[in-house]
Amino acid sequence: MTGFMLFPVLLIGVAHWLIPSLVPPTVPFGVRVPRDRADAPVVAGWRRRYRAGAAVVTVLAAAAVLLVSGPVTGPAAVGGELVAGLVLYLLARHRITAVKSAEGWFDGRRQVTVADTSLRTDPERYPWPWAVPSILLTAATAVIGIVDYPRLPSRLPTHFRMSGHPDHYAARSVVTAFGPVLVQALLTVLLLAMARAALRSRAQLDAEDPQAGVRHRGFVSAIARALLVMAGCLNLAFLLLALRTWSLIGGGRTIAVGVPALTLLATVALLTVAAHVGQGGSRLRLPDRTGRAPGDGRRGAPVNRDDDRLYRLGLFYYNRDDPALFVPKRFGIGWTVNMARPLAWALLAATLAVAAAAPLLGR
Repeated sequence: MTGFMLFPVLLIGVAHWLIPSLVPPTVPFGVRVPRDRADAPVVAGWRRRYRAGAAVVTVLAAAAVLLVSGPVTGPAAVGGELVAGLVLYLLARHRITAVKSAEGWFDGRRQVTVADTSLRTDPERYPWPWAVPSILLTAATAVIGIVDYPRLPSRLPTHFRMSGHPDHYAARSVVTAFGPVLVQALLTVLLLAMARAALRSRAQLDAEDPQAGVRHRGFVSAIARALLVMAGCLNLAFLLLALRTWSLIGGGRTIAVGVPALTLLATVALLTVAAHVGQGGSRLRLPDRTGRAPGDGRRGAPVNRDDDRLYRLGLFYYNRDDPALFVPKRFGIGWTVNMARPLAWALLAATLAVAAAAPLLGR
């Protein structure tokens, strides 16, 4: 149990440590800066302070999980980590913004916004071969369930302890028997749709990086494939869960070890890919085909538009003039929503409703 509670604490600690080096250099801690200021003393100093603070908080949270027993210790440790990470981020953002304003980092600069129309006219192709395993696993689970359904006992396990042994049963029905298949189908549709959305997502291009479009293509392609790998791993986990529910395999170890291991593998695979490519492909090493490096400091060279006003606290995007619903995050990996769009609030309400209803449905 302690190990289970310790994992999210360590995972959050690693994420806090990595994020400052995963975001594009022109938006440290959610603050838009010219590329030649990306390593300014205030930026580099707050990267060190943020990481040092995150490391201390992670050690304290891990120690609390290991030394203090109780049902609320794990959630409290994770919550404390998240709050501490947010406080450190806001302190760094505030200080960098203050220095940027005081020193006039954008004064006299030609600020522009760039676009790459080829990302719409010739988007990245959907990697269907990567989606085949998750689709086949869902189909195979459904076929096994249909064939075995007449032989199933009158009562089926519907919940398992962390040891892998069932602790709740329900009468056999299509819903109780094919619950894992339904979850597989929903996961498959969701993750395949997320992969497509990633491939069609709007690029946050860097005016000071001549290969920004190439980076975006590499980023969305890698994330889409990682999501499809995650779909395959999770569907395999639910295949094992279905086989255990139908008593086609025995022993609690299958559930206690196999399912968490596959879930962990899926999570680690996605995080590894994200750490390798960086937000928007900022960490990709690309061959120089332009003859100049990003932000080469030429006189009069354009810089990215100072658009901090559109990102509240560097986290929440709010722009009534932007029709896009999803936009790249400033701090972290992936996308956030445009809070000026009514649909964003509808999605937030739906997410909260599902989270609130899940425990009731479980009971």
